[in-house]
This record gives sequence, C-alpha cells and structure tokens, in this order.
Amino acid sequence: MVTSSMYVANPCEEFKQYLPLWKRARVVTQGELAVKNFDKYLDVTTFSNLLIPFSPSMSLNQYNFYKAEAEFPGFTCQFLSTLVNSLLRKAPSITLPEDAPEGAIEWLRDSFGQNGKSFAAFMMNAVREEITTHNTWVFVDYPSVTEEDDVALKDYKPYPTLYPAEAVINWSTEEQKNGDIIVTRLITTGFTNEADPEDEFHPIEVQTIWVHEIVNGFYQVRVFKSIQENDSFELVDTIQNITVHGERLNKIPAWPMRGEVELSQPILTAFVDKEISIYNKISRRNHLLYGAATYTPIVKSDMNEDEFETIVSRGLGSWLLVGAEESIDVLKTPTEALSDMDRAIAAGIEEMAKLGIRILTPEVSQSGVALELRNASQISQLGALNTQLSMSMRQVLAFMINWRYGTDYTPSDIGFTLSPDFNNRPKGETWMRLATEWYQEGLIPRSAWLEMVKSNDILDTNYNDDKGQQEINEDDAIDKVIKEENERKY
Repeated sequence: MVTSSMYVANPCEEFKQYLPLWKRARVVTQGELAVKNFDKYLDVTTFSNLLIPFSPSMSLNQYNFYKAEAEFPGFTCQFLSTLVNSLLRKAPSITLPEDAPEGAIEWLRDSFGQNGKSFAAFMMNAVREEITTHNTWVFVDYPSVTEEDDVALKDYKPYPTLYPAEAVINWSTEEQKNGDIIVTRLITTGFTNEADPEDEFHPIEVQTIWVHEIVNGFYQVRVFKSIQENDSFELVDTIQNITVHGERLNKIPAWPMRGEVELSQPILTAFVDKEISIYNKISRRNHLLYGAATYTPIVKSDMNEDEFETIVSRGLGSWLLVGAEESIDVLKTPTEALSDMDRAIAAGIEEMAKLGIRILTPEVSQSGVALELRNASQISQLGALNTQLSMSMRQVLAFMINWRYGTDYTPSDIGFTLSPDFNNRPKGETWMRLATEWYQEGLIPRSAWLEMVKSNDILDTNYNDDKGQQEINEDDAIDKVIKEENERKY
C-alpha cells in the first residue's frame, strides 16, 4: 500500500491551463485592493502582473510609486454584482413532491447550509463563484455520527460545501454502458490546522489533499498531508465506511454547478481583459498628469551654491542653477500625450460597453459610473446560466433529501428554478387579467395560476397556498359567502 506520494498534489494539465484565467478574474472582481496586492512585485520576466509599467528596468521603489498613482476603474466588479443580483432578485423556487417528509421544504429554504445558512445565502455565494470562474463544485457531506451515538439523529442533516475552481486540481471520468458519464475520482486541495507546540494561539496550516474516488464500486476518501522535509505527501487516513441509511455510498457526492466536468473559460474573461487594458492606460495617464503638474524654476545667476540652497529651501518644485550668461530651453508638459491617452481610455470604455456593460454618466463626465444590463446578450447569458444551475441543484437537492429521510426521489421529482424571472410565463397586466379569467372559468388549475402570479411579483415565490387557504377560512372579517365558496371549491 502506498503511504506517501510526490505526485498526488500535481494538478492536471487542463487545470494549469485555466488557473491564470481564474486568478485574473478573481482579483479583478474583488476590486482595487485585491488588484494592487496581486501586483505586489514587478515581474520582469513574464510580466504576469496586471499593471505593466513603462519599462522593465524600473526599480521596486519606482514601481511602487507608479502603482500608488494607478487607478482601477472597478467596472467588472460592479458588473458582477449586477449579474448576481439579477439572478437572485427573487428567492429561488423549490417544489417538492406531495409526499415529501414534513418540514423538508422549511429545512431546505431556511437552514440549508452547514451553519444554518439559508438557501438564498448559499446560492448568492455559489452564483458569484460560478460567474467568476465558471468551474465551481458542490460537495454534499454529513456530520460524523452513527446510530449508536447518544444523539437525536433527526437533528443531523446533510449539508452542501462550495468548492472553488482552484480547489479541484484533478479528476477522472468513466462512461457507463448506458452512455452516462460518471466521475470516478476527484482530487481536491486545501489546508488544515494543526496545533503548534511552540505557539498556542496560532495553529500551523498544513496543505492537505483529499482523493475522492470509487474503489470496488464504493466511495472512499484518502487523505494526504504535506511533508515539508522532502516535498512529498503522506497518507494519513482512508475513510471507507461512508454509509447512507446502512448502505455504503456508491457515488462521489459532488456536482459541477454548470453540469459539466470539462473546464470552460470564465464568463467574464472578455470584461476582465478589457478592464486590465483600461487599468494600464489610466495608470499611465495618471503618471503623465503627475509630470504635467510639476514645474521647474530656472535661476540664472553667479550666486554660490549656499545662496542657491537658501532659495530652494523656501519654495517648491525642482530647481535648476545655470550661469548668468547661459540659457536653457523651456521644459514642456506632456499635454498632447495626455489628450491621446484620454482618447484611448474613452475607446476602451466604449469597447466594454459593447461587450455588455452600459456606462452611464448622467450629468457631468466626471460624475461617476452606473451599470446596467444590455437586454439582448446579457439576458440570454443569464437565462442559460439559470438553466444550468437549476438542473445541477435539482440533483443536489434530491440527493440531500434522500440522504436525510431515506426517500428515493430522482432529480426530475424536484422542482427548482434559480431565478423565477426566467420562467416562460406571460408577463404584464393584460396577460394576468386573462390568466385570472381562465382560472375563474376552470380552464387552468389553481397551481398554474399561482405560478403566474408569483412570476409577476404579485406573491412571494415561497407562498404556501394551503396555509393561505386555512388563514382565509379562519378569518372572521372575510364574508361568509366567500368562505362558503372557498369550501365548495377546495
């Protein structure tokens, strides 16, 4: 049995190819502080830093001064927030089968995450991560308890864990006889804390590798920890007895958010590249502005150096001392270069607008930036992403319900829509009036009519019709005739 390995932490080639794209997208979508921390040092060999200076011969002090003048626009960061909020403007819609266990819908909606985090809060992080890297995974785990433990097992439940793109470094798939592609191995990386014998307040972070795999038809996890002395990883644990209601799990409980294992370019790549280009142009313009804002007085005299120093110490700027009979040309400020750079910046911003970000400056050219979506391209992208995430989350929800309650639901039994805005329902006052007439005449069921009402923002997406009807029947203020009509119908 292999107890150590030098290669388990080596990512696959596809991972290496996409990692630079994820890093760039992540820092650009986190704002100026993250960008400047990423540009901590000047890379004079590969120029992999985002801020490219005028010359690779800059000293570190010169580069730091140049970076201090740099200005990051933050368009992509704001645009990402707009996209996430557009998808989660309404609470996600979850529909369970009629025979679902009591309390299941409340559990999923209100305490979905490991620490009691709501479903909406979990999806906010998941959607942001997915748009940023387009390669996010959801793992489902369960507290380490058994039936022999002196605990109330009903209080324990499976929970989802979000894995960013950088955490899943290798994978293997296998095609089944029915044509399905299943994941047979996932290798993830992270850090675990261990006690420091010399420091009780600050634990030691140890790089850890988890190998999730199917062995002999069952799921197991091998855990490797870093050995710094020889740059290898030691096998410290093998978790095999992972059961669901007494039976060993026969699949890796992990799903890619967009439904595909193969890596794909981040959605925001084009925006990231354009904004980095604008970031460079704005930073060079600011450097030119600094040069244009300085002045150089010239003194023509036969005074000695001490007298010259007395004058210099009383003023600002850079000084030149030349002989009384000598002359010097005027030092011009780079105003023409500034005009050219401003035009280049405006052209770059216009290119970002054509990609999908509309930049609005309502009154004055320096009045700030507002962002909104261009309907045609962005709505179609969001609609496709909404479909992908909704289908993946159906699988996650079905698995979690089955694990907790011992049911046997399939993903098709679970109704889930990330954003009800993308439901194919009629919109508008005229259509709602017509749909209401259809319902009153018995042409469509109440459930279909309620879905239309919810999608038009008239009712909350989590409205429970059974409870609503009960409240109506118990309300003394409601006319007796209406009560009798409701009782006749339902």
